[in-house]
Amino acid sequence: MEPVSSVLYTVFRGTPRHAEWMVACLEGAWPSLVGRPLSGVCRPWSFDRGDLKIEILDEAWRPALEGVRDQLCSRIRDATDGEVRRISLRRRAPGTGAQ
Repeated sequence: MEPVSSVLYTVFRGTPRHAEWMVACLEGAWPSLVGRPLSGVCRPWSFDRGDLKIEILDEAWRPALEGVRDQLCSRIRDATDGEVRRISLRRRAPGTGAQ
């Protein structure tokens, strides 16, 4: 049986809302994808043409995130059936608070 996520990726692929939908799905699965400690210091921010931008909420964690970047990318790639091909880390925009 094909996972529901694969069916939904197919339905939304190519639509104007695909990137938004991808980020929303990843937000829901974030703690299980990256682990509880990391899920509290970073989050999926945007998705465009295979690149997932991850916002760093606590800049002190940047070295740890850089250290596990390849493993995170691999997990996220597997969870999205290859949709996410790269990840990039981005600093929280000045003046934005926690959500």
